[in-house]
Amino acid sequence: MATSTSPVIRARNAKYQANVTKRGQTKTSAYAEKKVAKKPTASPMLVGCVLLMLCGGAIFEVLRLFGASTEPTF
Repeated sequence: MATSTSPVIRARNAKYQANVTKRGQTKTSAYAEKKVAKKPTASPMLVGCVLLMLCGGAIFEVLRLFGASTEPTF
């Protein structure tokens, strides 16, 4: 006993089949393009603070090693 498919089901199948061939070839939206844009992970102010701390620590370490002694003299 052979049954024929209804026109609604045939239309849905055709729509699905057309969609299958378009997978991976859709246009990107404006939101997706903004999301892809590279932004720096750290702000310039944060980078400046870290560099200041590193350089300041290095300067203090050099002064401690080669500078005047910090021990009190009696």
